[in-house]
Amino acid sequence: MYTAHEYLIAAHVANPMYIGYYSALSHHGLTEQVPRTVYVVTPTRAQNRDIHGVPYRVTTVTERKFFGYEPTSIEGTTVHVSDLEKTLVDCADHPEFCGGIQELATAMVAADEQGCSWPTVGESLERLDNGAATKRIVYLADQIGIDLPTRETLVDSFTSGYSLLDPTRPETGPTTSEYRLRINIEPDTLGPTES
Repeated sequence: MYTAHEYLIAAHVANPMYIGYYSALSHHGLTEQVPRTVYVVTPTRAQNRDIHGVPYRVTTVTERKFFGYEPTSIEGTTVHVSDLEKTLVDCADHPEFCGGIQELATAMVAADEQGCSWPTVGESLERLDNGAATKRIVYLADQIGIDLPTRETLVDSFTSGYSLLDPTRPETGPTTSEYRLRINIEPDTLGPTES
């Protein structure tokens, strides 16, 4: 786990900001990985930096994407962290900042067990307005057996182009017209394994 200290430092890397992606997955207990990098999300310009040997990775997003975070008290100081639902949506938007699509699939299973509000995920996807993120969430939900209450609305919003399921991997594998995705990862490596 991060020391509280790293979250407090992150709050000074950019303003306004929230801690997101892999760091937020870790904060919410949605990954067993311990990311070394602290991911900072901001609508302003800020630099990546290394402080005390810890890399702080700044992702600049548009004002439209800067929502869905909650105050978290750390040693009496308030630091913003993306909420459970927005963390999943952000990771679907940029799987490269959360360890790839398998890590997102694992996180979705864990989030479901934590009582994730899937209607809120749907609303966040609509607000984010990124076709690839929406396709990835719908595809993964279907693969791992999560019932998305707004699935039909999300499918109706699919953009016409084909997106990579996992942008961290090569452009190989079949395309699926149902999801408008190129499935560039073995589907059986996603989600819970049968024992």
